[in-house]
Amino acid sequence: MEEKSVKLKSDIVQEKLIYKGAEASLFYGHWLEKEVIFKHRIPKKYRLEELDKKIRLERTLNEGRALIKVKNYGINVPQVYEIDGYNAIIIMKYIKGEKLRDLIGNLDELKLQKYLKRVGCFIAILHKNGHIHGDITTSNILITPHENIFLVDFGLHKYSDKIEDKSVDIHLFKHVLISSHGKNYESCFKAFLEGYKSEFEKFDPTEYHIIIKNVKAIETRGRYIKAEDRL
Repeated sequence: MEEKSVKLKSDIVQEKLIYKGAEASLFYGHWLEKEVIFKHRIPKKYRLEELDKKIRLERTLNEGRALIKVKNYGINVPQVYEIDGYNAIIIMKYIKGEKLRDLIGNLDELKLQKYLKRVGCFIAILHKNGHIHGDITTSNILITPHENIFLVDFGLHKYSDKIEDKSVDIHLFKHVLISSHGKNYESCFKAFLEGYKSEFEKFDPTEYHIIIKNVKAIETRGRYIKAEDRL
């Protein structure tokens, strides 16, 4: 799959590279007259060809299937139209919106808290259903013109019911807020936890408290959360 406008099949037109990462590239285009995003996992020449195909197939299927499952829980994620495991491509609905990362400094406090509470609710729904996002960042949260919130990029998603994995998901998001949005960190993380608590306590209030307690434990083990920023 080349990084320019090409036809992959007669009904798939790739028009614009919008992101190139170490593992995958994202392209904007059209498929059956729909605006779509193509996520293509890039072949790695340093890996044996058969091993590379196996890894890219497994990761493509994992992400595509995860998106389908979590959408059924009522979480806003891009709709998956097709999973092409052979070519390591996921075709998804194009979501018109801006990254929370680019908006966070210009939003009023009430609106910012509203968004982060909603994100907290979404992550709680993921966790109580055994899903770990793995890469909760403000770059992976989209806000649409109608103020709908979408979670994107499930490339590091995994299935787990372990307290440690849920706690790490939260801990890493907190670290993102501190390192990238220090000015807004406290209000953002507080709102996120309020949303997470309100949703998770419906499921298991005891487990919620265990998760948060474990986040604190993780912080004491890490070096990049200053003492005054710990829970």
